[in-house]
Amino acid sequence: LAQAAVSPSRAVAGAWQSARPHPRPHVRARGRTDMPGGAVVEVRKSAESSTWYNATVVDVGKDTISVEFEGEVWPPREVPTGQVRMCPPTPAAAASGAAATEEDDFDPQVDDVVEVNVAATEASPSGWSRGTVKKIKNRVFYFVACEGHMRTTQDVIVEKDSLRRVNASLAIDPAALFRKIIPVERGLHAWIRSQDSAGCLDDVAARTNLLAASITTGRLDAKGTPKVLLIGDEEGVLLGEKLLIEIHFRNQIWMQGFHDYRERFLEKIKEYETQWGTWHKEVFTVDTSFVGRIIGSKGANIAKLRQEFGVDITLEEDESTWETHITVAGEDENAIKQARDKMEYVTTRIQVDPDQVGWIVGKGYQNLQEIQAKAELIYARFDDKTSSIELCGLRAQVEDAKLMVAVHRDYLSVYQDMSDERKSMLKQFEELDKKGGGKGKKGKDRSGRGGADEDDW
Repeated sequence: LAQAAVSPSRAVAGAWQSARPHPRPHVRARGRTDMPGGAVVEVRKSAESSTWYNATVVDVGKDTISVEFEGEVWPPREVPTGQVRMCPPTPAAAASGAAATEEDDFDPQVDDVVEVNVAATEASPSGWSRGTVKKIKNRVFYFVACEGHMRTTQDVIVEKDSLRRVNASLAIDPAALFRKIIPVERGLHAWIRSQDSAGCLDDVAARTNLLAASITTGRLDAKGTPKVLLIGDEEGVLLGEKLLIEIHFRNQIWMQGFHDYRERFLEKIKEYETQWGTWHKEVFTVDTSFVGRIIGSKGANIAKLRQEFGVDITLEEDESTWETHITVAGEDENAIKQARDKMEYVTTRIQVDPDQVGWIVGKGYQNLQEIQAKAELIYARFDDKTSSIELCGLRAQVEDAKLMVAVHRDYLSVYQDMSDERKSMLKQFEELDKKGGGKGKKGKDRSGRGGADEDDW
C-alpha cells in the first residue's frame, strides 16, 4: 500500500511515497501476520465520511460486517453494512479476465474529483480520501484539496500514481452472501493456525472471488477446534470448499506426514553422525556374487555378525563395477577387524609351471582337495587353459591356502634332490656288485629285497 504523507506543509512530491494505489481485492494487508484470508475492503467511520480505510472481512452478520485492520493499528470492529464497500478492480485483475477498469486511461484534470492515497501511520491504517484537483504542474505533480477531516489550509502535492478515480463500488449486501464453516481434521490443527495456511486461504479466496476465507480460532494458543469460515456467493463458497478440502487439505496431510518423516530422518542422521564421529570403521569391497553368502537367509548371517561383534554393517552395491562396498563401524577396533574377516571374500589365482602341475595338484586332484578342506575354502580348482590354481574363500582362508601351495611347491625341489641321490646310490650298488661278482640289483644279498626297495623313498 502507498506510503503517503498527508501534511500539506510538505510541498515536495517526495512527501507522498508512490506505490500502486489500488490494493488487490484478495491480497493480505501488509503488516499483519495473523490476519484471516479474504477480500481487502474499504471502510469508513460514518456515513458522512469521505475517507475510506483498508480492512479485511472477518465475518458477516445481518446488518454488520466484522473487519480487521492492517498492523492491528485499530482493534477489530463491527461496521454497519452501508459503510463497507469493495475495492475497485485493479489493472492486473482486468488483464486476468475481470472487467476493464480504464485505469491506464486515467488522466485527471483540474477540477476533477478524485481519491488520494493515504499512507498508514502508527495511529491509522492506509486508505483513500476524496478531493479535487486544483492544479497540475509539469504534468507530474497534482495539487489536490482534500475533503472532510483531511482538509487542510494547503493543497497536498502528489504524483499521478497516488490518485485514482472515485470508487463507485456499492456497499456490500449481506443478504446476497452465503456463509459456510468448514471443519479441520485434527492432524492439520497446528498448520491451520500457523502463518503457512495464510497463502492457501488467500489462494482459495482469490480463485473463487470469496469475500472472506478465515480461521475461527486462528492463534496457536486459542482454545477450541479451529474451523475455516468461507463467505461469498453460494457458487463461490461451494467451489472454495472443494478447493480447500480436496486440494489444500489433502496435500497438507501428505506434506505433514512427509515433514514428520523428514524430521525423524534428520534426527536419526544427526544421531548417526554423532555416533560415527567417535567410532572406528573399515571399508572394503567384495564381488557382488558373495553378498548373498554374507547376508545369509533372511539376513541371518549379517545379523549374527552385528550381534556377535557389536558393530554396524552397511552394504552398498555399485552396479557399474558389479562390486559391493561394505562398511563396518563400531567402538572396538579389534571387533571391527574380526567382523571384516568373516565377510571379506576374495578370489585369487596362482600360476603353476607345467612341469609342477602333477606334484602340486596331485593324482586325481587329491592334493588340491586336501588344501581346500584344510583351509576351509569355498573351492580350489585347477584351470588347464591358464595352468593356474583358483582359490576362493575368505581372505584369511585364501592366504592360508596360498601358503600351503607355496610350501608344497618348495618341497618339490627337496624331493627331486632326494630322488637324484637315491638314483646315485643305486648306481653305486650296481657297480660294487659287478666288481664283487654279485648278482646286481636283482640279487638279494645286499638290499635284501631286490628291486622292490624303490618304494621306500
